[in-house]
Amino acid sequence: MIDAKASGIEHAMMKRLKVFQANQQHAMILTRDYNREYHRNLKINHLNAEQALNLFDYFQEAVRDTVPAVVDPDTLVVPRDALEIKKTNYWLYCLGDLIRMKVTFFESNQSRIDTVSYFDQFGNEVQRDRYDVRGFLSLRESLDFDGNVANETMFTPTGKIVYQSYYRRTPAGQAINSLLRLVNYRGNDYYFDNLDELLRFFFDEINQNAGSHNVFISDRSYIVEPGLINMVTPRKMVCYAHNVMTTVPDEPLTSPLFDEVKFELSSPRVDGMILQTAEQLADLKQVNHTKKSLVVIPSAVLDNTELAVANVPMKQRPAHRLITVARIHEQKHLEHTILAFELIKAQVPDATLAIHGYVNDDKLYQKLIKLIASKGLTAAVTFCQYTVDLSSAYQNATLYLSTSRYEGYGMAMVEALSYGVPIISYNIKYGPADIILDGHNGFFG
Repeated sequence: MIDAKASGIEHAMMKRLKVFQANQQHAMILTRDYNREYHRNLKINHLNAEQALNLFDYFQEAVRDTVPAVVDPDTLVVPRDALEIKKTNYWLYCLGDLIRMKVTFFESNQSRIDTVSYFDQFGNEVQRDRYDVRGFLSLRESLDFDGNVANETMFTPTGKIVYQSYYRRTPAGQAINSLLRLVNYRGNDYYFDNLDELLRFFFDEINQNAGSHNVFISDRSYIVEPGLINMVTPRKMVCYAHNVMTTVPDEPLTSPLFDEVKFELSSPRVDGMILQTAEQLADLKQVNHTKKSLVVIPSAVLDNTELAVANVPMKQRPAHRLITVARIHEQKHLEHTILAFELIKAQVPDATLAIHGYVNDDKLYQKLIKLIASKGLTAAVTFCQYTVDLSSAYQNATLYLSTSRYEGYGMAMVEALSYGVPIISYNIKYGPADIILDGHNGFFG
C-alpha cells in the first residue's frame, strides 16, 4: 500500500518506477490493501493513477484520480422528522433523545463525507457507510449484534454494487472473512475463500490485460507472494530483498534464513531474486546453493532532477547541524544516535540533531524522549514530522549520523551524500561499505 507516510520499501518501489520510466519501459506499482485515502496518498508521494493501481480500485472501476460526481452532504437521505445537530467535525440527526444518524467528514470545511453511521432504537450502530476521499460512497458495512462487521458491500463511483464479503466467527470467537464475491464482473459472479485468492485473480487479470508474460517483482513478500505464486497466466516472478535475509542480522553465515527466503530460493514458481549489495549476494551463496538467477541492483536511485540540484556550500549552512533519517523502530538503534550526539554536544555546545522519520513504535518513541530529557538534550534534539521532500533538511545539514543495527542498503545515506552531507555510520550489514569511502565522504564509527 502507498501510505501518506511511506516506508523505505515503498520509496524503493517508487524510485525503481522512475528508472523504468526513464528508460521508456512500461511499469506500474500494484497494491492490495483497501484504503479510502489511496489517491490522496498517491499525490502526496508525487504519483498518479497511471503509475499505481490498487486491487479494490480496479474492481470498483475507480482507477482515476477524480470521480464523475462528488456526493453533497446536504443531499443525504436523513431520518424523517429528525432534529439536525451540526457540530464542528460531524453532524448528528436525532429522533427525540435517540441518535439515528451521524455524519463525519474528511475536511474541516465539511465538503467531503468520511463516514455515515446509522443507529437502532437501542443506540447500537447497525450500518456504516464509508466514502472515498474523492467523494463517492465506496464501502457499506453491516454490523452484527456485538458491533462487529458481518458483511461488506463495495460500490463503483456511480453506485453499482461490484463486491461483497462476509464474516463469520470461529468457536474461539475470532472473526474470519468466510466469503468474497465479485458481482457481475465481466458478466459473471466470482467467489473466493480469502483475499489471497482474490489477489491471484487480480494479478492474472492485470497480466492478461497487458498481454501476459510480464515480470512481477515481489517487494512485500508476506503480502503479495500468495497471489503471485498461484497465478495461472504466463509470467515471470522476481523477489526483491529489501533487508537482511537471516534471523540474526549480523550473523548471515551461521544463522537461519527467514522461512520466506528459503521458500523463494526453492520454489519453481520463483524465477529469481534481486539483492542490494554484492556482499549480501556472496553471503547468500555461501549458505544456499540455489540455481536461481541472483542479481545485485541497489534500491537507491537519484534522477536527473535530483542530480542537477546545486548544493548549498558547507560554509553557508547552519553550523554543527546534525541529521538522521530513520523511522522510530528498534532496527534504527536511535538510542545510540542520541548517545553519540551527547558526546558531540559535550565538545560542540551549539550542535543540534534533527531526527526525520515517522513513529513506527510509540513505546520506543516515548523511551527516546525520556532518554533525551535525562541527558539534558531536549532543547538540542528535534523529532521532525514526516515529509516526502527532505531536500531542505539535507541542504541545511552538516553531518549525517546512522546507527542502524542492520539495513538492506541505506537509501537515506545516498540521498545525504548527494546533497554533500558527510556520514558517520556503523559498518553494518549491509550497505554502508558500498556507500561510504572511509575518510573521504564519511567515517565508520
